[in-house]
Amino acid sequence: MRRTRLNVVPPSAKGGVIEAEMMGGMGEPAHEVINVVPVPLNNTNSLQSLVDATISARESRTQRVRRLQEEAKSLAREQISELEILIDATAKMAHEIAEGGEAYPVGARELSRRLADELPRTLQTLRIVAKKSL
Repeated sequence: MRRTRLNVVPPSAKGGVIEAEMMGGMGEPAHEVINVVPVPLNNTNSLQSLVDATISARESRTQRVRRLQEEAKSLAREQISELEILIDATAKMAHEIAEGGEAYPVGARELSRRLADELPRTLQTLRIVAKKSL
């Protein structure tokens, strides 16, 4: 069982001491002394400093939000660029399969032909949408 005893010096003193005695695990008391210095509070100054701290915290949060939004937009642009590259590569590969002749099954050639026709338009649409949005 732990016992705690605190002796607190009233704030009217210049410096105070808090003495804590707790029973350690071996049954021996452990002593710890904490110095307490009273701080005079001026209500208007502390209120103003609290308001100033709140405003500066809001500004830093606002700046952080802006930075994170810009970072998200940058990552989105990168991912769209990667998608454009992949669509272009897929269109080229689809064209190769469509022109591959008898080595490829008829259904695969037909599907590849359609993709080779559609993907360049899809890529163009994606680029236009990305320029307008980002």
